[in-house]
Amino acid sequence: MIYELLCDGYRLGVFPTEAEVVRRADYLPAGRYTLREWEKDGEFSTFDPSTNKSYDFNN
Repeated sequence: MIYELLCDGYRLGVFPTEAEVVRRADYLPAGRYTLREWEKDGEFSTFDPSTNKSYDFNN
């Protein structure tokens, strides 16, 4: 799994663990952030909203 941190549709980074995303977001300015869980499918990473986690949090 790969975890992506987004703010207003812009990618802020890709991280190896969910905990790392949350820790990094704590240092960012106040705002609404989205965390997405990407799954490795062969050579590609895929995001399927029906199976992968995605949630918003306010800092």
